[in-house]
Amino acid sequence: MEYSTMSESVSDRRDQIIAALDYPRSLMEQESKRGTCSQHYQFNEQADDCNECLYILECQAYGEQLASPSLVEATFDELQRLLRFAIEYVSYHLGRLGHDAGRCDCELCTWLRSVTPLLEVAA
Repeated sequence: MEYSTMSESVSDRRDQIIAALDYPRSLMEQESKRGTCSQHYQFNEQADDCNECLYILECQAYGEQLASPSLVEATFDELQRLLRFAIEYVSYHLGRLGHDAGRCDCELCTWLRSVTPLLEVAA
């Protein structure tokens, strides 16, 4: 019985992490689609436009990791890595905006506060 409970707990955490990745995924998609993209928002390391783009991070992460339909098949360690990346990405946005996540109730700050405990549980 204890094994079943532990297995359910890991499954619940996986589902929570996958759900938590929705917000940064949509944020990255919005950021990358603000301009006109000659590559149709599909990162291409051979294209100069991609390598010089302001949204290279968003496009790479969105295209290669967060938008992947295989998130459900990702290992727990891979999901943890993606969650850490997403937290760093949102924190970077907050820094650019001058927000204090502990005091602000905007969507970015609220998301960050809500997933930080999830990362601590996952670690």
